Amino acid sequence: MVKIKIDGIEYEVDEKKNLIDACAEVGVEIPYFCYHPALSIVGMCRMCLIEIEGVPKIQAACNTPVKEGLSIITKSQRVKEAREGTMEFLLANHPLDCPVCDKAGECDLQDNAFSVGKGFSRFELEKRNIPQEEIGNNLLINHNRCIICYRCVRFEEEIVGESNLGLFQRGYHSIIGLAKDKPIDHNYQGALADICPVGALLNKNTLFKSRVWYYKTAKSICHGCSTGCNIETNVRDNKMYRYMVRENREQGLYFLCDKGRFDIDWLNENRLFAYYENGEASESTLVIPKIINKIQTANKIAILGGGHESNENLATILNESRKWKKEIIYEVRVTEGQYNPKQVDFLMTNDPHPTTRGGIELGMTNPNNLEGIISEFNLGKIDLLFIIKEDLPQEISGNGTVVILHTNITDSVKKAHFGVPIKAFAEQFGSFTNKKGIKQQFEIAMNPILGLPSSGEFFRRLSLELLRSKKEALVGKR
Repeated sequence: MVKIKIDGIEYEVDEKKNLIDACAEVGVEIPYFCYHPALSIVGMCRMCLIEIEGVPKIQAACNTPVKEGLSIITKSQRVKEAREGTMEFLLANHPLDCPVCDKAGECDLQDNAFSVGKGFSRFELEKRNIPQEEIGNNLLINHNRCIICYRCVRFEEEIVGESNLGLFQRGYHSIIGLAKDKPIDHNYQGALADICPVGALLNKNTLFKSRVWYYKTAKSICHGCSTGCNIETNVRDNKMYRYMVRENREQGLYFLCDKGRFDIDWLNENRLFAYYENGEASESTLVIPKIINKIQTANKIAILGGGHESNENLATILNESRKWKKEIIYEVRVTEGQYNPKQVDFLMTNDPHPTTRGGIELGMTNPNNLEGIISEFNLGKIDLLFIIKEDLPQEISGNGTVVILHTNITDSVKKAHFGVPIKAFAEQFGSFTNKKGIKQQFEIAMNPILGLPSSGEFFRRLSLELLRSKKEALVGKR
């Protein structure tokens, strides 16, 4: 830590941090466009201008090192006029199309225009007009809105490891465009739209779907893999519209892959809200007594899956099933990625479960692994098999009973003896444990259908029904 002066007031800040971040931590906001904590410093936007005592010229804060005794001025008249001039240049050709721009309401250009801009423009000439382009299978670029901050180019080269974008021509004619003869097809097109501080890069998946101020926002964790990226859920009319990245600087998580970001349709469509028996919709009052009977007569029970469930649900499933006084085996690992986790790219893993680690730490594993459990079931050694939000293994061929708990209507639910509807993770509070063993909380984002249980609540109900059945049996004997 070092001591620096900001506008005449002394603060203690972390010398390892960029000056923009160091100032923000003590409550002094410096406007910027091109700076990003995960990208290299280029100083292209000239928005973060400050005065440094002892230095005659105005400097960019993003490339000013933090050191002991540094004294900067962020609110002088000279700084104010410099920032106003920068905003005036940036807005010279920027179209006034906020009413039809998807970035409206969360646009850095809007925020800085109102906070540090002049409030009017002296530009009277015709603004340039370049046609919009499709540069990826889910990515559009509006050249007229681009302020040449160079974030997208740096992100691709430094983080993704590709060079699909480049800066072409000079001065007034400068544009960001494709550097290759084929469109972008990597897993981070949504991240490109995220880091664009204006509405130049846009995702087709979310284009014109809703204004951002209509969303109900909750803090959540991406369910797409075991990395555990921090996200914000955007819900409107109890429908999930999008995931947005929630930066976690402590873990170095600044981005979100497309696989996780756009995997939301299952939350809105084809949901399982009815109990199923032998492929037909039924009712809980008919299905649950039959499951209770199967538990009572079973010699051995297996519970598979749970890597998509919260730690709290897994703990409840474990505790409640132990009350049944039956021989029960557990296995949270049902895919190759859970047994042999690997990185697919800089962010995504090959394990599509957000809390495999949580299930392992709770002891929901078996030395015989998945193959051994399936073999036992097929041989008739396991009478009852619960599968939690996973597909029915293709190798299953035994005569035992299969109960699938799921959020959606799937072929597996229809093939199983019984299907049980459960809440999605976004419809409850809880936590996931990521690949590093870090436990992270998520909030409720959507309102569940009244009476819909979580997986943990369903197992608790089974325990209560078993207890009630036992009491009734004792009363009958008397």
